[in-house]
Amino acid sequence: VGLPNLAPQYAIDAPAGALDGSSRPTLALSALLKQHGIRMTANQAYQQLAKLGVVEHRERYSRSAINGIKKFWSLTAKGCMFGKNITSPANPRETQPHFFESKFPELLKLLDTVH
Repeated sequence: VGLPNLAPQYAIDAPAGALDGSSRPTLALSALLKQHGIRMTANQAYQQLAKLGVVEHRERYSRSAINGIKKFWSLTAKGCMFGKNITSPANPRETQPHFFESKFPELLKLLDTVH
């Protein structure tokens, strides 16, 4: 019996390949690195993920930032296989990548390929 699917497709943030189409829990990169005992800072990991095309630097104007430009990380289309961009709690004009817990082991394997 069950209920009809009430959420529009674009509102569901399931990772690519999720058979049930349901949303998955996400965490910040620093939390996942710590949880998995990886001795790497989030910034180091982001630099590696950028080389893989998973994340990219975006910019916005800021009166207080150096040269008036504030940089922040954002997931690329390729990166959306591993997570989603959420609105940054620090500034609503920035995104903050959050990664699917279920996809993190796969992302770690990808990180191992960067030199």
